[in-house]
Amino acid sequence: MAFDEVKAKRVKLGWRDRISPVKQSLLSNIVGTDFVAVHMLWGAVNERSAAAGYRRLAALEDHPVLAPLVRRIAAQETKHIAFYTTQARARLQDNPKAQKLARLALRTAWQPVGSGVSPDDEVTHVMTHLFAGPEGRKEIEAIDRQIAKLPGMEGLTVVADALDARGVPA
Repeated sequence: MAFDEVKAKRVKLGWRDRISPVKQSLLSNIVGTDFVAVHMLWGAVNERSAAAGYRRLAALEDHPVLAPLVRRIAAQETKHIAFYTTQARARLQDNPKAQKLARLALRTAWQPVGSGVSPDDEVTHVMTHLFAGPEGRKEIEAIDRQIAKLPGMEGLTVVADALDARGVPA
């Protein structure tokens, strides 16, 4: 989707797009500091997904310029992954309320990056291109395994579940 199309979609969303940060702020004030744990866990999943997408793009396209560039971007994402994961772990540790809230949020609301901005068929197309088949699913399973290591997230498979719901073949 072109930048102008994304911008037009956001403009079309109107007040809903502008009020979203206010809604998140109010929710965080109601829920309290446990909301930050959800935000950090959500960020960890998104950053891991982005890095996996870049790695898969490099492997699939093997372009002499594109592949090294996206590999470097994937490597850069590890800094973001470390931040979000460290923060999520610290905020989930010994906090059953935050763990339950985070599990609930991910299980019921998490979708691949781009969902809600890009049309569903485009998101599904990209996810299928990057993650269909055994090699793509290895990346997805690795993300879910890393998330499942965080306090209270055992057995959670949000990324694989989201791809399965979109019909992305394993």
